[in-house]
Amino acid sequence: HESTDTHSQHIQYSDSLSHAPIPDTEHVFLVTWDGLGDPENPQNWPLLKKGCASIAPLSVIFAVSFASSSFGPSDSYVSAEYSISAEVTKLGVALFIAGYAVGPLVFAPMAELFGNVPPLLIALIGCRAFQIPLALAKNAVTIFVSRFLAGVLDSAALAVGSGLLAGFYSSIARGAAIAVTACFMNLGSVISPIAAAYISERYGWRWTAWANLIVIGVSSVISGFLLCESSHNRILMLRAARLRVETKNDKLRAHSELHALDLKVLIRLHFTKPIRMFVQEPILILITVYLTLVYGTLYLSYQFFTQNFQNRGWGASTSTLCLAPVGVGVITATVIIATYSLTYYKTRQIELSNSMAQGGSISSARLSPEMRLPPMMLGSVILPPALLWFGWSGDVQWVCQIISCFFVGCSLQLIFTTGIIYIIDVYMGHTVSAISIHVVVRSLASATFPMFELPMYDRLGISWSSTLLACISFLIMACPFSMWNFGARVRSWSQFSVDDEM
Repeated sequence: HESTDTHSQHIQYSDSLSHAPIPDTEHVFLVTWDGLGDPENPQNWPLLKKGCASIAPLSVIFAVSFASSSFGPSDSYVSAEYSISAEVTKLGVALFIAGYAVGPLVFAPMAELFGNVPPLLIALIGCRAFQIPLALAKNAVTIFVSRFLAGVLDSAALAVGSGLLAGFYSSIARGAAIAVTACFMNLGSVISPIAAAYISERYGWRWTAWANLIVIGVSSVISGFLLCESSHNRILMLRAARLRVETKNDKLRAHSELHALDLKVLIRLHFTKPIRMFVQEPILILITVYLTLVYGTLYLSYQFFTQNFQNRGWGASTSTLCLAPVGVGVITATVIIATYSLTYYKTRQIELSNSMAQGGSISSARLSPEMRLPPMMLGSVILPPALLWFGWSGDVQWVCQIISCFFVGCSLQLIFTTGIIYIIDVYMGHTVSAISIHVVVRSLASATFPMFELPMYDRLGISWSSTLLACISFLIMACPFSMWNFGARVRSWSQFSVDDEM
């Protein structure tokens, strides 16, 4: 433990609790990690423990994503039962996504103040609770309200899930870990429509909500046994509290306890922090706009895929099977990103560390975040032709379009996952706030996509709708290449970005 004078030395810790000075306390003993190999530091946990601890947030993310996508295939049944138009029924999807835009503004500060576990527990409880009124709904309003509130609470998992896993792993393994996280999220979105279509057809649309409840229940059991805190702030606060009891020394403090709680400072610094980051950070704005457009392409592609195969004469449930190759593409992209992180990226990181050690540097070093971008660049090149391939192969053998679905899924996952990894690397220490505002903006825009899906299809058809998406993808393809060339310069203007040398 290290002694420090709180009046003469200003200590900054990025995600710490905001406080006013502790009265009548001139000196404190700072509780930190006991060296680089501290066994309580999550990054030093044995690999088996990290793997087990990662299962819980992954299961929550999968369950939340599964619940988010289950309503789409059943909207025609809801429309028929309550005599409402197809456009109005789409609110069941749009409002859920809109809920994603509300929750992170609350859950991100909560995670920074109290750790990552409470928001995940809220996601589990909320996601479970609102499946019941959805399944028992007597009118459309109940359905829409339940979907919106479920989206608000479920967003906690998306806001903190990546940050929780980032706390377990060093920079080399982090890329693979986040790739697996994104894989679970998008696999939930792929598997859910297939399951929901068959469940709705055989048992009725209400059973999709009960199926969600079962999936969330399994995730709850897993989390009950395996969920662990990875927030370094929270772990050190608990260590300091334990040591104060054991040693009877009230001057033992973690970084985040160096000041007494001030509600005004708390609100100003933490609850406005995600918004301030988005307004002030060009990198965050650019990557958020890019991934929002990609996310919209992903959503609309999924809708066009199933509609296209229904045009071929496939049934409503059978047509959702075209999403299976999308899932294979998601898994393939995950393997590509993990392989890149654990081979080329790892080699370059080791070379950099050795070079700095030979130069006598005592600081740790990391590769620039732009070294994460090659998989995104690959995905951005694959996506436009893959969309054109799908759109203009509707009159040939169905296998041809199935293969194009694979490449669309793979390219979208390469772009989306690498973007999240890049945000985490740029804003280490502010990860939860950066990811949360990204989710908010992306969700606000994405909530509009279900509303213009049908008009777009009616006016343009599958071929020209896919062509429009391909053109948009081509126009924004320059984004990752621009960040590769100019990202370091733009980051130098940042107030929140961490240095490449730490």
